[in-house]
Formats: sequence, structure tokens, C-alpha cells
Amino acid sequence: MTASRLIHWQQDGWRGWIEAGVQLDVPACLAAVRAGGRRSRHARTARVEAVDGALFVKTYDPPGAWRAARAFRMGAAMTRAGFATPAVVAMGRQGGAGLLVTRDTGGEDLLAALARRRGQPAAKRALLRRLGGEVGRLHGAGFVHGDLVPPNVHLAGERLVFLDNDRTRRSRLLVLVSARRNLVQLGRFVVPGVTLADRARVLAAYAAARGLSRRARRRLAWWVVRKTVARRCAIDGIAPERAARAGYRTLMRSGGPFDPAQVTT
Repeated sequence: MTASRLIHWQQDGWRGWIEAGVQLDVPACLAAVRAGGRRSRHARTARVEAVDGALFVKTYDPPGAWRAARAFRMGAAMTRAGFATPAVVAMGRQGGAGLLVTRDTGGEDLLAALARRRGQPAAKRALLRRLGGEVGRLHGAGFVHGDLVPPNVHLAGERLVFLDNDRTRRSRLLVLVSARRNLVQLGRFVVPGVTLADRARVLAAYAAARGLSRRARRRLAWWVVRKTVARRCAIDGIAPERAARAGYRTLMRSGGPFDPAQVTT
């Protein structure tokens, strides 16, 4: 969404920007979020059917209006830099509360896209290389995504779309000191059909996009493995000693003893 298609907007106490020509029923959108919205730590999101296609409505409780504004700014900046992000229909604030309405990107999230390629090794590897290269390009442009987990990356046609940019930042210094955590966010998930070699392909494509030397690539791989293990232990309640004995390959193996999908309650 380009700034030229957005105009100043005020409705029902909300003010901000809206796509020119769009008639947005704000009360209906807010009611949909309250009735069936998916709750996250900072926001609530609901999918709403509109006349010209599905919309995603995201509301931020006070003082979260700045999050809506950041998602709007970062999405626009990423689009200008050549990355795919959800098209913004409206962004506004009412006091400290925030509102962000985007169009459905279509396609499927990264996990679903990989699942469909389990029996297609070449297609799976191509997607993983594309993922590594696109994240490398994102960091090369100075962006660090705030929560680069697989559900926040959609494959729409041939494009990878970056969702949930309310914590995304653009800073060359930030890329130098903390961009690698995006690789841990992506890599901590146990994914059926994704092997250790596949994970190496993502890192290799990332390193190539960033122009890293062989030595820097090895250091990056060592750091990502160490941090991924620590993250798995923290999130899934795995004793670090047990993870160390099992090793990274076993820890991340689909269907293995540490696969959350195999845990029964």
C-alpha cells in the first residue's frame, strides 16, 4: 500500500489513515474482534469478510496505539524497499488504543507451505533457500522483524509476505547486534519433513544474501544452534542437560522424543 492511496480519516472517535474510496464499518469491525478475536500478548485480531475481500482487523489496548502506527510505518517502509507486506486499509488511534486493518494476503503460512511439499524434495529445498535469501535481504536492507516465527511468514504465489510488523524496526546498528535472533525465531520450530540439511540450506542462503565469509558463516551456524537449543529448552520445558546429551539433531527431529506434537497429556 502506497501513501498516495491513503487519506486522512476520522470516524467514531478514531483518527488516522484510510485507503481512498474505502467505506469501513468500524463498529462492526470492533464487534467482530470482541466476539471472536484471537488474543495475543499485545493485541486481538479477527478476520472480517468485506464486500471487496477479507480483512484482518487488529486492535491494541491502551497504550498500544504506537504499535499500530509502527506496523503502518514499517509495512510502508518494507514495501518501498521491495518486500511484501499486507496491504493497509486503515490505521487509527482513539486515545491510547490502536487499530490496524489490512487485506488478507492469501496463500498459506510457512508451516503449511512446507507441509504441502513434504513429498516434493526439490520444491521444499527451493522454498527454504528462498526463505533464507529473503531474510538475508531483509537484514541487508536494515530491517529486523519483531517476531519472525513461521506463522508470520506467508507464501502468496511466489512471494514471501512478512506479517505482524508492529515490533519490526529498521536500524543498521540493530541488524549488527540482534538480527540473528530472527533465525532463532524461525528455526526453533520442529517441522515435519525439515531435516538438519534443510536447516543448513536456510543458513547457507541467508549467508550468501548477506555476503558472509565461510568463517562468518560457521560462526553464525554455531551461534544459531546454541541459541535455538536454549530457546527450545526455555519454551518447551526441556532440561538443558537432557538436550545436551541428545544433541541438536535429535532435539529438532520431527517425530523424535522432543517433538511437541508427540507429547501427550
